[in-house]
Amino acid sequence: MNHLTGLQVEIDLLKKQLLRTAKIYEFNFGHPQVLEISQQLDQLIVKVMRYSR
Repeated sequence: MNHLTGLQVEIDLLKKQLLRTAKIYEFNFGHPQVLEISQQLDQLIVKVMRYSR
């Protein structure tokens, strides 16, 4: 598995985790748990964008 594929797998897993966590907290996107996962996802997306240049 190459680096980009690994990042995409991580992104998919975090997206699922974000959805589950958001549901738990009734889609309160300001909840610290939701924000933390969202920020992790953002960081991975930026890595993919940089890698894809």
